[in-house]
Amino acid sequence: MEQRLTPQEAEIVASTRIGIIGGGQLGLMTSEAARAMGYAAVTVLDPTPHSPASVVARQIVGSLRDPAALHQLAQQADILTYEIEHINTEALRALQEEGQKIHPSPEVLAIIQNKYQQKEFLAQHDIPVAPYMPISSPADIEQAVEKWGYPLVLKARKDAYDGRGNARINQHEEIAAALEKLGDRELYVEQCIDLDKEIGLMIARNERGDTATHPVVEMIHERDICQIVLAPAPISGPLQAEAQDMARQAIDHLHGVGIFGVELFLDKQGKLWLNEIAPRPHNLGHYTIEACYTSQFAQHLRAITNLPLGPTQMRYPAAVMINILGTRNGPADPYWLDEYDSEHTFVHLYGKSETRIDRKMGHITAVGDDLVSVYEQAKEARAALSI
Repeated sequence: MEQRLTPQEAEIVASTRIGIIGGGQLGLMTSEAARAMGYAAVTVLDPTPHSPASVVARQIVGSLRDPAALHQLAQQADILTYEIEHINTEALRALQEEGQKIHPSPEVLAIIQNKYQQKEFLAQHDIPVAPYMPISSPADIEQAVEKWGYPLVLKARKDAYDGRGNARINQHEEIAAALEKLGDRELYVEQCIDLDKEIGLMIARNERGDTATHPVVEMIHERDICQIVLAPAPISGPLQAEAQDMARQAIDHLHGVGIFGVELFLDKQGKLWLNEIAPRPHNLGHYTIEACYTSQFAQHLRAITNLPLGPTQMRYPAAVMINILGTRNGPADPYWLDEYDSEHTFVHLYGKSETRIDRKMGHITAVGDDLVSVYEQAKEARAALSI
């Protein structure tokens, strides 16, 4: 379903080896796109033997932070990229100094890895972010309360995702528990936005500085995990354009190369705030595999190999993605309880052998003419699957 390559593009692709740090579901779907496009080879580095991506790519078994394993991956790749940001930036810098091409660059990764530093970078470039301040003691939280009142969100600066590393504070009595939850990590605190919707988009940029944005989507979270994505987001055209422009400014300032997931808050007054950036394919872009002319994974590969970026328009008026999250702990045993509309509903299982509560085991994308009916279609398919 992806856009066809021109003969010149196909020649570049056929001579380029891709190395991916991480072999989970994002590595899997990037590898699938690379294989479909005809890249010379794809190798992934992952600590888990028989990782999801190993079905379609070579795998090196090793730590994502191990300089020796990263060097081994680099020897088998012309370009390195990654599916997770919690990796060894210093080792990547050393490889880059040796001449290895890495996208997005270690410099971009270092800014994004530290969420406080990311906020500072965005604020310095006049991109609206929720008010924030550094925290080194309970007294600093009290100062934030005096400034903004409740509620607040205490956040870890590093190694935080899917809500792990966040603690909401609604009243004074919850401060101690929030600090205990996040331990001795480096922290900052953020004012809670009076939220209407959480929205986001995928944006790609190649080495020439060309950018392309996928449609703006609405993300519905439960337990701080993105559960559902509605495409396009049910917001006005001007707001969609403003979100895309804000994302474009941020990625241009970063000089980022690759695809980026940009999450934003829309408050009840209609103002947009940039929440955070992921320097890789993202859950919010999974719907693009079936619903857009160029998937986020193919676009990422185009960007890091400096090809022209593909068209991002949707093939259907509406699409809904639902994450398939584990509902128990134990061996994965996927089976269907009922039939579903396989013509308009697409099921992706990631091949993980163990299921855990809230572990991402796969996703379902439904496409059609309107969000209401497509949403019901996706929910019916999810209800029909046990995993």
